[in-house]
Amino acid sequence: MQANIDSHLHCLPRRAMKRRASDDACGHVASASLQPPTASQDVYKDECMWCFDSQDTPTGVAVCMHCFLAGCLAQAHAGRHCAQTGHALALWLRRTPKPAAPITRLAVVDVPDDERYDYERRIVCMACDTKHGRELRDVPAPIQAVASAIVHATSHAHKTEVHAWEEDIVPCAHTQALEQDAVAAPSLGGDASCARCELTSNLWMCLQCGHLGCGRAQFGGVAGHSHALAHYEQTGHPCSVKQGTITPEGSGDVYCYACNDARIDPALDVHLRALGVPVATLSKTEKSSTELQLEQNIQFDFRMVDDDGHAMRPAYGPGHTGIQNLGNSCYLASVIQAVWSIPAFRERYGHDAWACASPWDLECQLRKLTDGLCSGRYAEGEAPRGIRPAMLKACIGRGHPEFASMRQQDAEEFLQHLTTVLRRESHPEGDPTRVFGYVLEHRLQCTACRRVRYTEEAVDVGVGLPVPVRGTDGSYEDVSLFESLDALVAPDTIQYTCPSCARSVSATKQTRFATLPDVLVVQAQRFQLVNWVPQKMPVRFKVPLTESLDMSAYLGHGQQDDEEALPDEGHVAVDPDAMATLSSLGFSDAQAQQAWHATGGDLEASAHWLLEHGSSVDEGSTPLQTLEDMGFSRAQSRKALRLHSDLEAAVAWLFDNPDDPGDDDTDAPTATQRLGTRSPTTYQLMSFVTHRGPSVHSGHYVAHVRDDAGWVFYNDDKVVHAPMHGTASSVSALSDMAYLYFFRRMP
Repeated sequence: MQANIDSHLHCLPRRAMKRRASDDACGHVASASLQPPTASQDVYKDECMWCFDSQDTPTGVAVCMHCFLAGCLAQAHAGRHCAQTGHALALWLRRTPKPAAPITRLAVVDVPDDERYDYERRIVCMACDTKHGRELRDVPAPIQAVASAIVHATSHAHKTEVHAWEEDIVPCAHTQALEQDAVAAPSLGGDASCARCELTSNLWMCLQCGHLGCGRAQFGGVAGHSHALAHYEQTGHPCSVKQGTITPEGSGDVYCYACNDARIDPALDVHLRALGVPVATLSKTEKSSTELQLEQNIQFDFRMVDDDGHAMRPAYGPGHTGIQNLGNSCYLASVIQAVWSIPAFRERYGHDAWACASPWDLECQLRKLTDGLCSGRYAEGEAPRGIRPAMLKACIGRGHPEFASMRQQDAEEFLQHLTTVLRRESHPEGDPTRVFGYVLEHRLQCTACRRVRYTEEAVDVGVGLPVPVRGTDGSYEDVSLFESLDALVAPDTIQYTCPSCARSVSATKQTRFATLPDVLVVQAQRFQLVNWVPQKMPVRFKVPLTESLDMSAYLGHGQQDDEEALPDEGHVAVDPDAMATLSSLGFSDAQAQQAWHATGGDLEASAHWLLEHGSSVDEGSTPLQTLEDMGFSRAQSRKALRLHSDLEAAVAWLFDNPDDPGDDDTDAPTATQRLGTRSPTTYQLMSFVTHRGPSVHSGHYVAHVRDDAGWVFYNDDKVVHAPMHGTASSVSALSDMAYLYFFRRMP
């Protein structure tokens, strides 16, 4: 019977597994009521639901044949699952991966598992042996059929990955309503070249007129002079297809310059034939944009040797676990390594994942992540496996149009999203994201009357510091962190309608820190728009590596005793008699109310204000209504008017901060009570995330983290000790070009 099972499941010669000495038939087999998984059911067979033990670990995993959840043997999660649910029978799996190409968007197919792995498989009873699983003999054919169905079912991880790729590119109005011009058939294949230069690869054919132009230069050595983009800017023809990606089936890599994104052309084969393209004779000769991006992010060539050509010393053990790249997930891996080096996160989620209500909960996956990174079980041996947090990525990205996809993403945006998601969770022991929170102090002073207004803005995580670009042709002047901080707190002169002066005047506006966070995250904003695409400029950003960072000079001090406050127009009670007086002058009720609030409730000043501004005031709405009519939420509009009494300034703030949720209707505590403290003011660099590549949408992210022994370099699942100097991947070399910096407050 065992030979039949091995033949049916395509087993390799198996290693002996500890089992009960008795060969008596298992009583749980007769009582088992099993059904093969349906097409709509998820089969979790790649790794344990509660830890990162997988089919690739020495003890493998046991897939429950009742509910198709995988549990490990080493941490007894399979046995616990059996004890909790009564599900006795399981399919034990252990595998050895065969070399295979990563999944790509243009080739989303279900590759049979037996073509991807060498397997050992057997049916076991976890109730008879909760530790190892008792191997079963004489298994009835219906149970064998369930085991076979599990083996051949598409795993939930693979199904999710396929879905993410499929949902990533969609049609647009320009591809769906494409109008074509009558032209001669363009030359394709080996005879093709750019119409404006000599390039014969990376060619994009306009789907409207057939023009061939080279694309943008791609990181990794793909040449291009953006002549296809220039054609769009000259003609307005939005859609092009990469000629080397056209297949006989009529598919290809389509880009819409109007949308500035990859798109699907549902009628690509029809459009190609209309241009006289012999689709059936073509073959795919070049990598698609997606394939190039995947190749960059999975195989990015960071130098992992020192100047003498010796491999950098691997880092093993607890806290030195790498994170496998899920396709385009280096942004996630790098941010996670930096964030989980913070004690507050390790302490918050350093609990047994089994205690969670459901393995699909974010709480469970965060505990699973913490165990995977900190236990050291996946950072042992000559070739440590690292962990593959696919379920965590799915939980964090659920419902998000970008982070649910397989696209490369911006690390800072992911940090913001991660912080938002974690803050929504229950934290009986304290919210770890509070370590990032602080409060900004905004000071406004009228240059005429010298009165001031102080407002506070709570910030959940990070401060963006522009990095000025000085220089050309690849030679740029270094910029220091202190220079950017000085620019952040420098006074700025604006035009302002002073409620005290009742007229338009100049005012100075200054931003400082009201409180400081326990962990200060700095984003080095060194991006510029080049051909409508964000491009990183190679400006070195100098931060203190060994010395401390003192933030005391950037603290605000609030209103001083010798300062007189500006009237708060947002909370001035309306005087009916004053409204009647202003209305008698020929102004509407809306105009009168705006004047009253703008001048702090002064009748004479209101009259003067109306004479100067009345014609520009919307007759039918208040400032709040005006902003809401522009499409902003009430919460956003309320915050904009709280920060800026001038309507124009409020509009400008809203456009500069489109993602700010605004102020809710509740009487929340002040920002100062919620986030940050004023001391200590000294910080030390604890980690940084570096991006290599010209755009946030390509290239590769890595992380450096300081520990007790020095610095550790995380390049996905490759983890090595990083020297301070002397290599291209050293701390001094990559810190100057980093994107995110994490500074911890010193006692």
